Amino acid sequence: MRLPALLGLVAVALAGCAQTVAGSAVSNPAQAITPLRADDTDQVLISASQLRDIVGVKLQTDADQARPIPGTSAVPACSALDAAGMQAFLGDRWSGFHVLLFTDGDKHDHVVAEAVAVYPDARSATTQFSSGTNSAKACDGQRALSAGGDAAWKFTVPEINADTVRWSKHQIGIPFDWTCYGEARLRNNAIVQAMACQGDDGGQVTVTTMTDRMSASVWELSGH
Repeated sequence: MRLPALLGLVAVALAGCAQTVAGSAVSNPAQAITPLRADDTDQVLISASQLRDIVGVKLQTDADQARPIPGTSAVPACSALDAAGMQAFLGDRWSGFHVLLFTDGDKHDHVVAEAVAVYPDARSATTQFSSGTNSAKACDGQRALSAGGDAAWKFTVPEINADTVRWSKHQIGIPFDWTCYGEARLRNNAIVQAMACQGDDGGQVTVTTMTDRMSASVWELSGH
């Protein structure tokens, strides 16, 4: 089943200054970046009511935790990409962390997750992002069981660069389409992540909209 399978899991950092344009950073030497604080995570996350406007359906909170999700995929290179908020991606040196999982209740047509990890400084966030994406390209095209679950997925990793990674995982062995799109971005001293799962490609737009908004929140908190 789609929902139980997922519930079972449950840029370059700028040293100078910037201003935001659609969630990205544009150099502006007149301004200095202020690091996010550990307790800024909730100001970066998107609320259920805001997600309703993005996804188009009413969502409820099904999981809420302040530590990354443990677990290792049957293909180790895919462990960091199993879900938003995986420990294999975000590590254990963060100073603040929050991950939320939303579903559409009994309909089981939409699952959305978001996570933010705040690190002591931009350098440590950059180091962790590099570590989290280090083996992700080797996950491209792999078929693997989820961490802590029995769902089988095919992974695709079309983009990895210094501050962004985008991927998808398509559940196989079931008689219907079910695809999760994921995205992670490095912003200042934080890493933001989102994942959206549904029966079509709509999740791809959802996660990009989410990470755009989360990125914009990070830069606003950074003093831009």
